[in-house]
Amino acid sequence: MFDYGEFCPISLATSVLCERWTLQIVREMLLGATRFSEFQSHMPRISPSLLKTRLRFLEEQGVLVRKARAGQRGSTYHLTPKGRALEPVLSELGKWGMYWVHDRITDEALNATTLMRDISAGVKVEELPSGNSLIQVNLDGLPDFPRQYIRVCEGTVELCEVDTGHEVDVYITASLKTLTRIWYGDLALSRARESGDLKVVGHPEYVRCLSRWFGISGYANHNRNFIGKA
Repeated sequence: MFDYGEFCPISLATSVLCERWTLQIVREMLLGATRFSEFQSHMPRISPSLLKTRLRFLEEQGVLVRKARAGQRGSTYHLTPKGRALEPVLSELGKWGMYWVHDRITDEALNATTLMRDISAGVKVEELPSGNSLIQVNLDGLPDFPRQYIRVCEGTVELCEVDTGHEVDVYITASLKTLTRIWYGDLALSRARESGDLKVVGHPEYVRCLSRWFGISGYANHNRNFIGKA
């Protein structure tokens, strides 16, 4: 932990939070990550040793607690009230980053696992034609990445990679970059469909109301290049 040598609330906070990957770990925990493997999945560029170091430091600072898994190896990690208090801080930081720093999305920054988690969480269940729906997402150009199924059952959304055998209501096919641009407001759904970069087929009622039930990032409205979702 770096000591700025001054009593300033901002310096006190940044001495704890501004080491590499620290805020990203808190971000993932706010989004539901509790296991070491989940952090690795959504932050593939952090080394296991550095991740362990950061988790240990956040535990020492009272930002998170580590709990042993009953009858199993490993631990789970959970935010304390001190850690959860960072949620509005990260939200405002994200808005600032989207408005003032975001320029373009590079291929190196793409993460299929994280994007699919976000897209599934962003589905507006109340706008779907049925409270029991199955959406299949195919990512072009990623032959090794499994098909993704967004299953909605009585209003509850679940992302899975297993074909449940149920009839798929709508199929979405696009490249990872196209879906990422749509998610962050750089590309409108209609424009992506017109260009052929986004293909949506299935039951007509699902296709017709795509722009209503397909959500986008909460940060998209803070994108200076935002041209609208539909």
